[in-house]
Amino acid sequence: MDSCRPLVSICIPTCNSARYLRETLESIAVQTWPRLEVIIGDNASSDGTLAIADAYAVSHGWQVLRSDVNRGAFGNWNRLIETASGDYVALYHSDDVYLPTIVEDSVMLLERESAVGLVSTLATVIDGSGQERYAITLPLGVEPKRAYCFAEVFRAVLGCGGDRIFLVTPSVMVRRRLYAELGLFDMSGRFGSSGDYEMWLRIAARYPVAIIPRPLMRYRIHEGQGSETELRRNLAVPDIVAVLEQYAGLIDDPLLLGEYVRFLDKTYLKTALKQNCGGEYDRSSRTAGLIRPGRYWLPAVAIKLVNQLHCNLRYWPGRPWPCHLSLEEAP
Repeated sequence: MDSCRPLVSICIPTCNSARYLRETLESIAVQTWPRLEVIIGDNASSDGTLAIADAYAVSHGWQVLRSDVNRGAFGNWNRLIETASGDYVALYHSDDVYLPTIVEDSVMLLERESAVGLVSTLATVIDGSGQERYAITLPLGVEPKRAYCFAEVFRAVLGCGGDRIFLVTPSVMVRRRLYAELGLFDMSGRFGSSGDYEMWLRIAARYPVAIIPRPLMRYRIHEGQGSETELRRNLAVPDIVAVLEQYAGLIDDPLLLGEYVRFLDKTYLKTALKQNCGGEYDRSSRTAGLIRPGRYWLPAVAIKLVNQLHCNLRYWPGRPWPCHLSLEEAP
């Protein structure tokens, strides 16, 4: 009987999601798993999001949570989790599309692998019009397996980039009791946009993690994301660095620690180059100063020298001093 099967809470945070929400909700409505609790958490939308959510709530018996003020993404996620009553909780995004078996396949894995704390899937990237662009695959060196321990998860995160992603956040399903045991998403802001990965590593530090190596969702990338303009505008050290720093102390494998240090230094170098290109020379020098002696140390010294030259010699007789470096120079 269906009543004997685990209840799954599908939590859908929304904020001005009217353009894509209907397609997302349609994909949830046709899921093959028979016991679903669907909760839509609206974060002070000003477009037609609530009207769409309310219509689906009426026709499918779903729940809509409203908010007059924007709680921030993770505040909205936490409210949804606190409302959920299922054995398993999935946070599915309001602009993505889910294959009909993603819930069933995720539940069956968690039922079969009782030690696993969370499960994720791979995905197919689509654009704003729904056209398929490319597949998200596992990072290089990460092979499909039954479950991954913390060190394997940490190494896999170091290998993420481009179309290779280890944990596709809007496909993750977690045992609800782990949120009660380990806490909700961090609200301090210290992990920035990578607060989701902080949670996944927090779980991975205590429980194995599983990946279904099949694309069970269509992950939407909006127009303009990932452009060179966006790359150059974002001049901060990536938020994932703060997450990795938080959990690096749990690593006791010298080889993995070496990989982690090289990842940090390469990331600092690329960021220092971006800051140089953006004309933030003092900031670029401070970032380059974080690089340890090793493979990336001499390039860091060169960056700091160029930045200092710019500060000391603003202009060469009648024309600007050519002190910009190129993003393509990062190894």
